[in-house]
Amino acid sequence: MRFIIFLLRTALALVFLAYGINFFYHLTFVPVIPLDGKKAVPLVDLLTKTGYFFQMLYGIQIACGFFLLIHRFTPLFLVMALPVTINIFLFHYFLDADNANNLLIYGSILFVNLLLLLNSRKAYRPLFYSRAQFVDREIEISYEIDPDDTEELSEIKNAPEKRQEPPEFRM
Repeated sequence: MRFIIFLLRTALALVFLAYGINFFYHLTFVPVIPLDGKKAVPLVDLLTKTGYFFQMLYGIQIACGFFLLIHRFTPLFLVMALPVTINIFLFHYFLDADNANNLLIYGSILFVNLLLLLNSRKAYRPLFYSRAQFVDREIEISYEIDPDDTEELSEIKNAPEKRQEPPEFRM
């Protein structure tokens, strides 16, 4: 089971990295998935004209892919990738429904993301507490006092407390 999770996580990471880097550097080995829907093309054109949307989207994909690949902060980046995969799937479901291959590809990516989230569900338990429970913990610090340092210790104890007044705020 651990090997299957490793393969799924690595596959999702490589997909995110490949398509994210392809946006910025136009790699030759990553296929371009065509848009066939009449509603999809005008929306993509408008989102491209914003000048930031696809840069942000593919930047998030690169970050998620990188951290999933090195297996660091995996639960966090799976949660960050979830809205991306949901929106990609819903975009192709509603706006590009003519191409069943796209639905299969993006549906499988969403499914893998959900499986990996389900696998790391223990990491999300603290997020769903109805009330926060804080525990008071006292830290015990023990110092061993060297007999030669007793003079310094008495000087520290007898030193007057120095308080700094906060600076005045003027408008």
